[in-house]
Amino acid sequence: MAVTEVDGDRSLGIRHQHSWTTLTTRPRLQSAHDSMRWDVSKSRVLSVDTCTMCDEFRRESVQECKTADCKEHSICERPYR
Repeated sequence: MAVTEVDGDRSLGIRHQHSWTTLTTRPRLQSAHDSMRWDVSKSRVLSVDTCTMCDEFRRESVQECKTADCKEHSICERPYR
């Protein structure tokens, strides 16, 4: 778990340090797909860092699968969501 600089959540008026943890479970990844409006027809998220305090996703941490008919990852199985 990595901690980054102090940031503010403007909607709540709360300042905190992001404390990142990596998501890899299918239900959480499906939620990440929805939250980030990820186009699952082009790629599926295999892992992504999220803040344990505010649930913000760190887009630069996304690991994705771009294989059209991937059978290796459970998140890639049809239907994608």
